[in-house]
Amino acid sequence: MKEQGRKKVPKKISSVSHPTRQAIIEELSKSNQTTKNLEDSLEESRYNLYHHLEVLETQGIIEHKIDERVKVYNLRKGVAPIVLEIDALTKNQHSEFKNLLNKILALWKKDKVEDISEIDEVLIVPAYEDS
Repeated sequence: MKEQGRKKVPKKISSVSHPTRQAIIEELSKSNQTTKNLEDSLEESRYNLYHHLEVLETQGIIEHKIDERVKVYNLRKGVAPIVLEIDALTKNQHSEFKNLLNKILALWKKDKVEDISEIDEVLIVPAYEDS
Protein backbone atom coordinates (compact mmCIF):
# COMPACT_ATOMS: atom_id res chain seq x y z
CA MET A 1 0.00 0.00 0.00
CA LYS A 2 1.29 3.45 -0.82
CA GLU A 3 2.38 5.62 2.11
CA GLN A 4 -0.42 8.15 1.44
CA GLY A 5 -2.99 5.35 1.61
CA ARG A 6 -1.92 4.40 5.12
CA LYS A 7 -3.14 7.71 6.49
CA LYS A 8 -6.65 6.92 5.23
CA VAL A 9 -6.90 3.65 7.16
CA PRO A 10 -8.82 3.95 10.45
CA LYS A 11 -6.48 3.68 13.46
CA LYS A 12 -8.06 0.53 14.87
CA ILE A 13 -7.57 -1.28 11.56
CA SER A 14 -4.04 0.01 10.99
CA SER A 15 -3.04 -1.00 14.52
CA VAL A 16 -3.64 -4.66 13.71
CA SER A 17 -2.08 -4.66 10.27
CA HIS A 18 1.49 -5.24 11.51
CA PRO A 19 2.58 -8.92 11.22
CA THR A 20 3.73 -9.08 14.86
CA ARG A 21 0.40 -7.72 16.05
CA GLN A 22 -1.43 -10.21 13.88
CA ALA A 23 0.68 -12.99 15.42
CA ILE A 24 -0.16 -11.70 18.92
CA ILE A 25 -3.87 -11.68 18.07
CA GLU A 26 -3.61 -15.19 16.65
CA GLU A 27 -1.92 -16.46 19.84
CA LEU A 28 -4.47 -14.73 22.06
CA SER A 29 -7.36 -16.13 20.03
CA LYS A 30 -6.17 -19.61 21.11
CA SER A 31 -5.78 -18.80 24.83
CA ASN A 32 -4.80 -16.13 27.32
CA GLN A 33 -1.04 -15.62 27.39
CA THR A 34 1.55 -14.14 29.71
CA THR A 35 4.14 -11.78 28.31
CA LYS A 36 6.79 -14.48 28.74
CA ASN A 37 4.70 -17.04 26.84
CA LEU A 38 4.17 -14.59 23.98
CA GLU A 39 7.85 -13.69 23.97
CA ASP A 40 8.82 -17.37 23.69
CA SER A 41 6.20 -18.43 21.14
CA LEU A 42 6.67 -15.42 18.86
CA GLU A 43 10.44 -15.22 19.32
CA GLU A 44 10.24 -11.46 19.77
CA SER A 45 12.37 -9.27 21.97
CA ARG A 46 10.66 -8.12 25.15
CA TYR A 47 10.97 -4.46 24.13
CA ASN A 48 9.42 -5.07 20.71
CA LEU A 49 6.66 -7.23 22.16
CA TYR A 50 5.72 -4.64 24.81
CA HIS A 51 5.46 -1.98 22.11
CA HIS A 52 3.02 -4.06 20.04
CA LEU A 53 1.02 -5.11 23.11
CA GLU A 54 0.68 -1.46 24.11
CA VAL A 55 -0.61 -0.49 20.65
CA LEU A 56 -3.20 -3.29 20.68
CA GLU A 57 -4.26 -2.47 24.23
CA THR A 58 -4.56 1.26 23.52
CA GLN A 59 -6.89 0.48 20.62
CA GLY A 60 -9.06 -1.72 22.85
CA ILE A 61 -8.33 -4.93 20.97
CA ILE A 62 -6.63 -6.70 23.86
CA GLU A 63 -6.60 -6.28 27.62
CA HIS A 64 -4.61 -7.65 30.51
CA LYS A 65 -5.12 -8.71 34.09
CA ILE A 66 -2.52 -9.05 36.79
CA ASP A 67 -2.31 -12.60 38.10
CA GLU A 68 0.20 -13.03 40.92
CA ARG A 69 2.26 -10.05 39.67
CA VAL A 70 2.29 -11.40 36.10
CA LYS A 71 0.42 -9.72 33.22
CA VAL A 72 -1.91 -12.10 31.43
CA TYR A 73 -3.19 -10.82 28.08
CA ASN A 74 -6.40 -11.76 26.31
CA LEU A 75 -8.53 -10.56 23.43
CA ARG A 76 -11.12 -8.12 24.67
CA LYS A 77 -14.62 -9.61 24.80
CA GLY A 78 -16.37 -9.08 21.48
CA VAL A 79 -13.21 -8.87 19.36
CA ALA A 80 -13.19 -11.42 16.57
CA PRO A 81 -10.34 -10.88 14.11
CA ILE A 82 -10.78 -12.09 10.54
CA VAL A 83 -7.86 -11.81 8.11
CA LEU A 84 -8.76 -11.76 4.44
CA GLU A 85 -5.84 -12.12 2.02
CA ILE A 86 -6.72 -10.23 -1.13
CA ASP A 87 -4.39 -12.35 -3.30
CA ALA A 88 -6.49 -15.42 -2.51
CA LEU A 89 -9.57 -13.89 -4.17
CA THR A 90 -10.53 -14.66 -7.76
CA LYS A 91 -10.83 -11.81 -10.27
CA ASN A 92 -14.63 -11.79 -9.86
CA GLN A 93 -14.29 -11.81 -6.07
CA HIS A 94 -11.89 -8.84 -6.33
CA SER A 95 -14.61 -6.81 -7.99
CA GLU A 96 -17.29 -7.91 -5.52
CA PHE A 97 -14.99 -7.25 -2.57
CA LYS A 98 -14.06 -3.78 -3.86
CA ASN A 99 -17.75 -2.90 -4.13
CA LEU A 100 -18.46 -4.20 -0.63
CA LEU A 101 -15.41 -2.44 0.82
CA ASN A 102 -16.47 0.84 -0.78
CA LYS A 103 -19.92 0.48 0.80
CA ILE A 104 -18.25 -0.06 4.19
CA LEU A 105 -15.93 2.91 3.66
CA ALA A 106 -18.93 5.07 2.72
CA LEU A 107 -20.36 4.35 6.18
CA TRP A 108 -17.13 5.76 7.64
CA LYS A 109 -17.21 8.58 5.11
CA LYS A 110 -13.76 7.52 3.90
CA ASP A 111 -12.29 7.72 0.38
CA LYS A 112 -13.18 5.02 -2.11
CA VAL A 113 -10.78 2.27 -3.12
CA GLU A 114 -9.98 2.72 -6.82
CA ASP A 115 -7.43 -0.07 -7.26
CA ILE A 116 -7.92 -3.24 -5.23
CA SER A 117 -4.30 -4.25 -5.95
CA GLU A 118 -3.17 -1.47 -3.60
CA ILE A 119 -4.55 -3.55 -0.71
CA ASP A 120 -2.62 -6.60 0.49
CA GLU A 121 -5.05 -7.83 3.11
CA VAL A 122 -7.90 -6.66 5.30
CA LEU A 123 -8.23 -7.46 8.96
CA ILE A 124 -11.81 -7.13 10.14
CA VAL A 125 -12.14 -6.62 13.87
CA PRO A 126 -15.72 -6.13 14.96
CA ALA A 127 -15.72 -4.76 18.48
CA TYR A 128 -18.81 -4.70 20.63
CA GLU A 129 -19.21 -2.78 23.83
CA ASP A 130 -19.76 -4.89 26.92
CA SER A 131 -23.33 -4.69 28.12
